[in-house]
Amino acid sequence: MQIVIRVRELVSNNVSSMVASASSPAKMLRHLRREIEEADIALHGEISKLERQQGRTEGASAKAQSDAKDWSDKAKIAMDHGREDLARSALLAREDCKINAEQHKADAESLGAKIDEAREALQQLAGKLAETDEKLREVGAATETAPSAKQGAGSDGQNDKRLDRISELERRVALANDQQGGSSPSHTQIEQEIAAMQRETSIDAELEKLRKSAKPAAKKRKAG
Repeated sequence: MQIVIRVRELVSNNVSSMVASASSPAKMLRHLRREIEEADIALHGEISKLERQQGRTEGASAKAQSDAKDWSDKAKIAMDHGREDLARSALLAREDCKINAEQHKADAESLGAKIDEAREALQQLAGKLAETDEKLREVGAATETAPSAKQGAGSDGQNDKRLDRISELERRVALANDQQGGSSPSHTQIEQEIAAMQRETSIDAELEKLRKSAKPAAKKRKAG
């Protein structure tokens, strides 16, 4: 979401102060307006991408939930035919599907939060654009005189510095994301082993229920 960082940088600019300190206020405001328009386009693109990702993630969650139900049905069929080994495998597969469904659901919610944040940034950007346009109208055509070479260089230098700060923020965000991606897993090995034990206990309890509810023909076949 580097684009949101860039938008916040643009929105935080005090336009009145920038106009007061600029050697060519009209030129500075037009440059700021171009930056805002470019950020608006980029932000709309980011929102569209996030919405597509959210749709795919929600679809994957629904598919995993459907698969989990199918595995429950298959486990019952296997037990009815005296195949407890297959029933156990089916129940384990079902639990994996449930875990995937919950993970996809959490990912979709996270994407939704990012979309909301980006839309809020869009509104802030629209407000900054309106403010910039108002300042441009105030400055008027009379102030749009060509600055001296020295003054122009100073104004351009200030703009370059501001763009450099934005680029630096984007690099920091990218670096933070890379470091986070390489961090250790959120669950320790001990937690994973305990979770596996809990799952085994749950599977054993459900298998016992399936044994009791299995069709008589299956029980006789097993006994024979």
